[in-house]
Amino acid sequence: MPSPQERTRRDEVVEAAITVLGTQGARGLTHRAVDAEAGLPAGTTSNHFRTRGALLTGVLAGLAERDFSVAGEFADDGLAEGAARFARHMAGPDRVATLARYALFLEAAWDSQLRLQLEVAGARAAAPLRALLIAAGSNQPDLHAKLLLDHIEGMVLHELSRPSEVFRPEESLRLLVSAMGLGGSPSTTAT
Repeated sequence: MPSPQERTRRDEVVEAAITVLGTQGARGLTHRAVDAEAGLPAGTTSNHFRTRGALLTGVLAGLAERDFSVAGEFADDGLAEGAARFARHMAGPDRVATLARYALFLEAAWDSQLRLQLEVAGARAAAPLRALLIAAGSNQPDLHAKLLLDHIEGMVLHELSRPSEVFRPEESLRLLVSAMGLGGSPSTTAT
């Protein structure tokens, strides 16, 4: 079990790796680049993550933890409104982490181990949404969660790659929630 100081250093490495991946893409993610981003001595990243695969796993774990925490912040907003706030957060304040997540998605296309890890991490990150769907009356929470998450991920991807003047995901999310036969929140008609 690592000491609290070691966990802190490991967390620094993971945060720096997320930044490198989200700003430089998968090709830029090297142990040396992470050390430089974190302002740590050369070799620090390698001490915590011996291989590139281990580093990608660390990034994935860090992103999943972040998603789980952030999703919980929007849980009380109602289904459509909470999903819209989450989408705006991903495309705005959490842009770099979101770009890192998408880079991981692309890496997983060629890496079956990373693909499996993404599935496990995604299930945990989707747990708050699944609970909201059940509370909203979903009789197919897994399907509805997948539909909502796929929609959010697609909207955010488009916003990141082709930014609009004003990103407004609320209307399409309200329509999707309505099409699934679910209630959003008391304020679903607000604009």
